[in-house]
Amino acid sequence: MKNLKKIAALLLAMALVLSLFAACGNDSGSSGSSTPESSTASGESSEEAPESSEASTSGDDGEIHPMRIVQPGNLPDEYEQGIAAVNEKLKADGVNIEVSVQRIPWDSYAEKLNLMLTTGEEFELLHVMQDVKNLSSIAGMGAIIPLDDLLEKYPDLVGRFTENEWLGAVYAGDHYAVPCSWRSFENTMSYMNLRTDVMKKVGYEEFPADSVEDVLDLMKKSQDYILEETGIKAYNWFHQNQDTAHWLHRTYDTYPFYVENSLGIILARQDGTIDSFYESEEFKKDCETYYKMYQEGLVNPDVLNIDHSAMYDEAKLGAFLPSQTFDPSEAKIIMQNTDLKDVTADWVKMCPEKPEMVYTFVQNLNAISSTSENPESGLKFLDWLYSSQENHDLFHLGTEGKYFTDEGTGMFSRTDEMKNENGDALYQLDTWMTGYMPYMRYDAATTTDEYLDYMNYKADNYVVSPIAGFLFDSSNVTTELTNLQTEIIASIYPIKIGMVPYEENIDAAIEKLKAAGLDKYLEEYRTQFAKYLEDNPDVMEIAKGSTK
Repeated sequence: MKNLKKIAALLLAMALVLSLFAACGNDSGSSGSSTPESSTASGESSEEAPESSEASTSGDDGEIHPMRIVQPGNLPDEYEQGIAAVNEKLKADGVNIEVSVQRIPWDSYAEKLNLMLTTGEEFELLHVMQDVKNLSSIAGMGAIIPLDDLLEKYPDLVGRFTENEWLGAVYAGDHYAVPCSWRSFENTMSYMNLRTDVMKKVGYEEFPADSVEDVLDLMKKSQDYILEETGIKAYNWFHQNQDTAHWLHRTYDTYPFYVENSLGIILARQDGTIDSFYESEEFKKDCETYYKMYQEGLVNPDVLNIDHSAMYDEAKLGAFLPSQTFDPSEAKIIMQNTDLKDVTADWVKMCPEKPEMVYTFVQNLNAISSTSENPESGLKFLDWLYSSQENHDLFHLGTEGKYFTDEGTGMFSRTDEMKNENGDALYQLDTWMTGYMPYMRYDAATTTDEYLDYMNYKADNYVVSPIAGFLFDSSNVTTELTNLQTEIIASIYPIKIGMVPYEENIDAAIEKLKAAGLDKYLEEYRTQFAKYLEDNPDVMEIAKGSTK
């Protein structure tokens, strides 16, 4: 596959970016979506998924090889039954692999994943979340392998993704992962979700998008209302603790800019300047707002230690404030789990007249572990998974007729018998880790019109961050990266989340970051990024975004 190397060249990918962002866009969150347009490797759209056929049996040596995939979370109750059907179908299709999914609970994910990667535990596929532990940091430690030679055997798999999506899988000039195109990343990352029924009951007919003070007032009044309504104290949440307050950034005079999400160290401005976010005025403003919020009780006092699932458990009961997580389908979920009626939810953003930020071309990927004795097994699985709607449904939703019913137009439904006592599906695997846009389905029981709008949002007023196609090679600062990860959690998080005041604590925190290698990390990042801009002169032109 000679043109795969060309995909790595930004000029090829970027040449399509303006027309791509103007023409299409999709976001997704649960197992589903109306069947959207698919994109070919040339960057053109078609109404149907690429015809393929049969999954490739390249490299078939007659043996059945394990295909173990490592993901965060917990397995569903009837995982064994569901995956057995997947393996039966693989055998019938002549694909010589046996699939198994290994889940690491969220509350121990980072620690256990690092242990697996450093001890060389055997498995085939690793799900990569760019906002948790990005591709470059995993590739830089030698935990995953380059795929270009192997991908030449799987032209159908390559053709299922755009050149821009493949661009997001490039590290040090090679492709180190297969994109997971469960949604498009053309829309904003700075949205907030909220209960609009509560908003109106506490005196706000519309979301006060131009005033942070009014948003905090709305949060406080909503918290009081929800506490009386549910008996639960609701809070504002980040999606993950490492997230930055992107919702606030739209209100600053210096916007648009983008803060890299996994460590929060890099502040990339639209003129190509790379700043230290934790030493910036923008971070100071974030902290001052969150200190107010923490003092008002709008942030959970145990936010840095509480199990990740707690926020979702409370949200299902109606208890959440405007937050950078959840989605508009929360309304139906609340009504299913409580006696509350006429619950509504929606997604909103601050300063809506300002442009969206396109910050990456792909956020979720699946990479081949360097410990796998048969690395091609991972590609065989992905090639099979994306070769048909039937395969995609079987892996993610289970056997049709047993675990789900196809409702048409991209919808599916489950009966109560196919749910456990907590209301969770007896078998379902997350599409955000292995989904493919043309085959995504929405759950008819929870999908709202607001959710569909949210998933299919197309930005026509946007900018593209200069670092959207840039992957940092951390191999020269591995020690510094490890030290910074530890120190940011210990010294920066309490300031960022508002537990302690900014002025009294930031100097000591920055001093500790510098001792951990902050300046060396920034210097290496700036050096690589400068070379990237030199090699790809169109980047800064593309960063201007739309003309609106």
